[in-house]
Amino acid sequence: MRASAEAVVVRVMPAPPELVYDEWLDPDALADWMCPRPAYPTGITCQARIGGELRIDIDDEGTRMTVSGHYLELDRPRRLSFTWWCSTWPPRTPPSVVTVTFEPYGAGQTLMTIRHSQLDRALREQHQRGWTAIADQLIAVLSHRGRL
Repeated sequence: MRASAEAVVVRVMPAPPELVYDEWLDPDALADWMCPRPAYPTGITCQARIGGELRIDIDDEGTRMTVSGHYLELDRPRRLSFTWWCSTWPPRTPPSVVTVTFEPYGAGQTLMTIRHSQLDRALREQHQRGWTAIADQLIAVLSHRGRL
């Protein structure tokens, strides 16, 4: 068995925990910020129940891939967790686990932590960069929605 690694991103979100949590389970909302740009989701399935499917079809400048997994934990508005596997990973790479926590922070804000664990060590840096970009994109989307 290969040694595993972890990518962790912590950000303050400009919205309360309930709103930030809900962004992670709404396919239309996910389409606005999931995938580090220039990659974009072309299809999203969120069966928001324990064991339900998560699937994100992605186009990254002509390269197509799929991320798939299943929900492990749904504790609104505190925590959610799901398995994660990408079609571009080397053969026989086992699924990893993404856990996102949401803590009240300041006036109407959320301290969001994304913890992607059980990653193959060779995939850690790529996912650290990806989750950093995704978290920053979510901040931008929530900031824009707050001004509407």
